[in-house]
Amino acid sequence: MIILVKIILCSTLLIVFYYRFLQKEKMYRFNRIYLLFSLLFSYTVPFISISTQTPKPANRLQTTFETTQQILELKPGQAHFNFVDLIWIVYGMITCIFLSRMIFSFLKIKNLKGQKIIYQNQEVLITEKETPPFSFWKTIYLGKNYFIEQQIDERIFLHEKSHVRQRHSIDLMIVEIIKAFTWFNPAVYFYKKAIQMNHEFLADESVLKNYFNIKEYQNLILDEIIVSQNYNLTHTFNFNNTKKRLIMMNTKKSKMVRIKKAISIPALMIAFGLFVQKTYAHPMETIIEETRKKMADYDQEAQTTEKTKTDSAETSLPALFETPQEPLKKSREEKRIHDTIRPKEGKNTDPDPKSTRHEPLTASLQGEPTLLPQFPGGINEMRNRVSKMFDASKIETEKPKGFLKADISYTVDETGNVVNVKVAGNNELFNNEVLTSFKKANENIVWKPAEKDGKPVNYTMRLPLTMSFQ
Repeated sequence: MIILVKIILCSTLLIVFYYRFLQKEKMYRFNRIYLLFSLLFSYTVPFISISTQTPKPANRLQTTFETTQQILELKPGQAHFNFVDLIWIVYGMITCIFLSRMIFSFLKIKNLKGQKIIYQNQEVLITEKETPPFSFWKTIYLGKNYFIEQQIDERIFLHEKSHVRQRHSIDLMIVEIIKAFTWFNPAVYFYKKAIQMNHEFLADESVLKNYFNIKEYQNLILDEIIVSQNYNLTHTFNFNNTKKRLIMMNTKKSKMVRIKKAISIPALMIAFGLFVQKTYAHPMETIIEETRKKMADYDQEAQTTEKTKTDSAETSLPALFETPQEPLKKSREEKRIHDTIRPKEGKNTDPDPKSTRHEPLTASLQGEPTLLPQFPGGINEMRNRVSKMFDASKIETEKPKGFLKADISYTVDETGNVVNVKVAGNNELFNNEVLTSFKKANENIVWKPAEKDGKPVNYTMRLPLTMSFQ
């Protein structure tokens, strides 16, 4: 969503710059390059990422992930209304309409019937109907009423021939394709209008370079303006905005042309700086990377311990974000471990301190799903995604001390989507960033849902997170 907003803002800024500073200048070839480049530039810059170094924070940040508590929910799944799916459906329908219109215009042109001739080394189609002159790709189209005594008015012919020779159809095809997929961007419509208008300026310039009388040429345009046409992908001799065309024919080249060409470069640089993606290199990244390595080592050690168990009546529940961490206090090793699935009174045990960090939580197989939810790529991939999405710089602005804790509760539903994400904790900024990073980590991700007797079921999980500032 942020990228789309950046595309709209960037393209709007650059097209406004064109209308304000460049449109009225007689530098049509430069304007053509600017319009095409700035349009493609607007759709590219938001995807470019640059890294910048931020000042080293005063506090040393240590990130730890506590053992996940998991709560089984065997209730039948309920249908959830997904607003995002509705948006995609509407977007797809409107996009199909625009693509259909473009294809229809193309087929309408190709299905025109008439006599193909080579006129002054140029392919021309003389249509059976009284079609106003227009050009598309490498062909000029005009009605038989314009082909009198085997001749075409030289001014009309040169005008349309310049469209063909300068490949103006390519520009229009690019704009139409972009418009079809980003029809919600208002700047695209202004780009199309500006590009078409600039094409007409270029064609008019080509005609007048052959020393035709300006007034006679203008009268010819006015005579043809009453004829209408319905082809979106073409250039017609009687293109609208005739007033602007007539004005530009009599406009002299300004002394400010070079200056305005020069200031277009800073405009593009400013747009680049405003809308490029910025990633901040941060000292905590090293800490996070070390934490990931420790988690991977711990997982391997935990799996080895699990294989040595002989009790076939029990099975281990995988813990998300288990992290080997040194006890913060001596009493932590003496902490009792409770069965978070089904605590039974009087069943708490005091584990051996050496096994406290390596013994996964266990629960009886009775009533449990035959398959637990699985994140694509495994648990480590889930950890990595959350770590990458977490922006600790937002928390450090408050310069907190001690521990920040948050508890994430979420459900993997029958379709594999993460729903009902809730966060509770002792710091609002930390809660918001935890919620944001967790949602981003699961964006466009489909889990493999839990299964009970071969059928998918909802499965609710709880993920406690702790950050300590020293």
